[in-house]
Amino acid sequence: MKKIILGLLLCLPLIANAQDDKKYLENAVPVIDGKVTFTTEIKAPLNQQQLFEIVKNYMQKRFAENEKFPSCKVTLADASKGDLVGIGEEYIVFSSSALSLDRTRIYYMLHAECTDGSCKLDMSRIRYLYDENRDGGQRYKAEDWITDEMALNKTKTKLSRMTGKFRSNTIDLKDELFDGIEKAIAGSLLKKETKTEEKVKKEDENKAVRIITAPTTSVSADNTVTEQAPVEESQNKMILKKEKSPAAVEIKDIAEGKTEAKPLDDSAVSSMKGYREVKASDIPGNFYELISKDWMLITSGNKEKFNMMTASWGTFGQLYGRPVMTCYILPSRYTYQLIEKNDTYTLTFYKSNYKKALQYCGNHSGRDENKVKGSGLTPISTPDGTMAFNEAWLIVECKKILTQSFTTDAVKDEKLKAQWEGKAMHKMYIGEVLHVWMK
Repeated sequence: MKKIILGLLLCLPLIANAQDDKKYLENAVPVIDGKVTFTTEIKAPLNQQQLFEIVKNYMQKRFAENEKFPSCKVTLADASKGDLVGIGEEYIVFSSSALSLDRTRIYYMLHAECTDGSCKLDMSRIRYLYDENRDGGQRYKAEDWITDEMALNKTKTKLSRMTGKFRSNTIDLKDELFDGIEKAIAGSLLKKETKTEEKVKKEDENKAVRIITAPTTSVSADNTVTEQAPVEESQNKMILKKEKSPAAVEIKDIAEGKTEAKPLDDSAVSSMKGYREVKASDIPGNFYELISKDWMLITSGNKEKFNMMTASWGTFGQLYGRPVMTCYILPSRYTYQLIEKNDTYTLTFYKSNYKKALQYCGNHSGRDENKVKGSGLTPISTPDGTMAFNEAWLIVECKKILTQSFTTDAVKDEKLKAQWEGKAMHKMYIGEVLHVWMK
């Protein structure tokens, strides 16, 4: 009797914590066609075959056959359809101590459907074998054991004392599986980006290799033959000379307002070759870090006149049912004049090897100098005529739907209000995301 009471006491902290966590309560266990079925969809800029291989590798490790869990295996791996099925068998431990071990064996099926840009997952056919060391154990189906009706109290505000631990731990297992596949996909994307960066770095290093031209001779007016020493020149210098073509100089000067604005030939602006258009919901990564840590360029204008500025403030989300991005610009910035005159603008994001270029754009004004030339970035035009830069791995084209100038009267934080008192504050631009391009 004492052991039973002690076992119940050891379970109480787990039950109490679960009751306080809303993720285990009402509607946390979905029932589809009479079966408990957890589902999710992971979107990523990869094709069907790439996603299939990532998920297959994860499942083969997770569902490796072994004597301890004989049912564990991958039962389907159809690359042509992108379908994978893994059968899981493992222990869920509710509590463990020197005096007692409370656990259940759980069986389930994990199905993955991979298509271009998407991986749909569902976990179903969940069963339990509890207390198997006592008379063969007790068997339960998820439909009869962890649903809202079975595992919650009447008001749906608490987990039941017995079935609640099965419900909360099954939800945790589901999260572990879905998160594991999502992390595997994200890790693959990171490796792909790292390899791309290493390739670019290697290409840059190869460009820096010095070349030696053959010796040349010349004949002076008095017929004296002179042999000139070999000329040593780097490919980087040759590239810079190439950038100084009339078309390149013209577009950079026009960008900064140093020459008379006039339409440019399409040949003066690089195309968007190498980019593919994706949905706003498919943008990978942590947007907080993309903006605040990695920074972005705000570029406004067209081929006749444009300018860019570095920014580390901004948001990404939804407004009035539309995907939107928000940025903030001081009226004193040169870009402010252009974004006020144009409806569209771009927000562009770069890998770490372009950090110096973004620093340059943040410390120099296009009003005073040729900032495009100084940054070394290559202007490109979107199909709609908005300007961006070819070095960006992500280009987001936006159209203004709402703007608002900040005033100190609207500031509620006293410290912030004192900081900006008597000064012109930023103007907020909320733009609908029209197009997203990725390399």
